[in-house]
Amino acid sequence: MNKANESLNVWANSLPSGSWCSTKDSNIKFEEQKSKITFVNKSKKSCLKVDVDGGVILSNTRSARCDKLLVEKSAPLFCFVELKGGDIEHAIEQLEASLKNPKLNPECSQRKLAFVVGKNHFPASSPLIQKGMKKISSLNARLIVANTPASYSL
Repeated sequence: MNKANESLNVWANSLPSGSWCSTKDSNIKFEEQKSKITFVNKSKKSCLKVDVDGGVILSNTRSARCDKLLVEKSAPLFCFVELKGGDIEHAIEQLEASLKNPKLNPECSQRKLAFVVGKNHFPASSPLIQKGMKKISSLNARLIVANTPASYSL
């Protein structure tokens, strides 16, 4: 086991019980507020599905946070997911707060993607999304804005 995987296992085991599970499913789905993303995992890589909102960070906590986190374990890739009905600006704020949260960013989280999935989003060239991309990029992650149902291949 390499150092990144060791660090990843220590991190996962430090999360609240029941807030995460391991999976090698070929289609890993997150769905909330009529928004949905499927991570296509054709080679059945080992992944962690983490409930951030209501799991790692309790629902009664006032801090902003994303909904879900998917971690592809082999060369750790952290996929922060915010499933939204429409308020993209708030979604970007939630992702930004999650990317800054030490509970969600162990030392091994070098590769990061931040997904906003919702309905009727602005075009990628909109000033709002461009500003969000810069914010997220400054946190060493790449922002991906997609209409529901979204799909991403691991």
